[in-house]
Amino acid sequence: MVYPHTYRTEHSETITTNAVYGEYYAAKTSKKINIEPDLLLILQYVDSNRLQFLDDLAEIVKFKSVSGKLQYRDDVDRMISFTEEWLKKLQMKYECFNIGHYLLDGKKVPIPSVILASLGNCIDKKTVCVYLHLDVPEPDLADWTTNPWTLTNKNNVFFGNGTACGKGPLMMWFHVIQAFQKSDMPLPVNVKFIIEFMNHENSLGLSAFLPTRVQDFFAGIYNVILCESEWIGGKHPCLIYGCVGMIHFEIAITQSEDSKVDIKEDMKAIVNSLVDDKEQILIKHFGEYVEQITPDEEKVYENIKDFDADEIRDSLPDFKKPWDQVKLLMSFWRLPSIHVHENLECVCDKKDFSKIKKVVTLKLVPRQVVDKVEKLVKAHVKSVVKENNIKNTVTCETLDSKRPWFENFRLPCYNAARRAVIQDYLQPLRSIGAGAVVGEGGCSKSDVFIIIK
Repeated sequence: MVYPHTYRTEHSETITTNAVYGEYYAAKTSKKINIEPDLLLILQYVDSNRLQFLDDLAEIVKFKSVSGKLQYRDDVDRMISFTEEWLKKLQMKYECFNIGHYLLDGKKVPIPSVILASLGNCIDKKTVCVYLHLDVPEPDLADWTTNPWTLTNKNNVFFGNGTACGKGPLMMWFHVIQAFQKSDMPLPVNVKFIIEFMNHENSLGLSAFLPTRVQDFFAGIYNVILCESEWIGGKHPCLIYGCVGMIHFEIAITQSEDSKVDIKEDMKAIVNSLVDDKEQILIKHFGEYVEQITPDEEKVYENIKDFDADEIRDSLPDFKKPWDQVKLLMSFWRLPSIHVHENLECVCDKKDFSKIKKVVTLKLVPRQVVDKVEKLVKAHVKSVVKENNIKNTVTCETLDSKRPWFENFRLPCYNAARRAVIQDYLQPLRSIGAGAVVGEGGCSKSDVFIIIK
């Protein structure tokens, strides 16, 4: 595996380090993307209907569509009916699918329906598929200065539960389609929607249902769009082109009659064999499956503008404090890591201390495969037990896993998204002034971003 700066020398010169970078950057940002006449008509419709759009958003925010509590189940059903009414209004074809049952607060109830909708089937147009979810987390009122179920405008920033992720993106898509229809203009693409209501319950049932529609609903899709309203800082919107994967292992040790060694000492020996005090992974061959880092990829991280390493430097461990922006960001998004959780001991009345458990979380990055990492980790634990002659009973089980994904952000679809964001957010050509929407959004360390600048 090639780590950051392997290709760099103190004499190397890039577009971000040479003496004319300032001039280059000024020239680059001075360029503007011309808005086509047809698109200008759509933007004018959006501007003129801004207040109605905000009223629609306020209406959808009122639904307390919390998927994880039985008391909100009626609101979830009303949210589904609201969505169906809009689909009918936009003349979209749709179907609601029941995909099973689950236990909610001890009661067996149906999983909220998954809606598959489509508009247009022109063979001369590309088809984009949009994933949307309309459930929201139950708000902790201590974290809110406004009513989470009422859209509130504070200094042209709109607050409401679900406005940034989920409800807001749905209304955005509905309003865009409405703008084309009211302007008597055909959509430039065919559109398909996947709408679920269990995102905050790990999308229960969705992964089993979607493969059943590969031959019909998903046929001919050019690319899939996910709207999560992610930003880094408060200035620059982002395009997400990848996400790390995760594997959670549970290591359990049970005291054996043949052993006089404390099970905590054995656990310490196993954990110390996984990762050192500088977060270097010690599992043999682990790094061989990590995609190598190239100079071009480093430039992407160098060009991220809305990140100030000095703001977080004091909170970093000593060995990370000298790191520059590239190395810090790559440690968050690009390089694998291991996090070891606290020991789990018995807290029951019997006070049984003969068994302890520890959860270990591995972050996976491009080219790492869940199955291979599982085998490496379990084989490593088994070898440590053998090398240290551990007599106590040791088990290592996989709790759950998610694979990483990574896309080429130079593809045409990403270029189109980049141009759209520049036109909408960064070019001072419009006076929509709609403000930002804030709800459940926020930057995640697990996502990889293109910063639009």
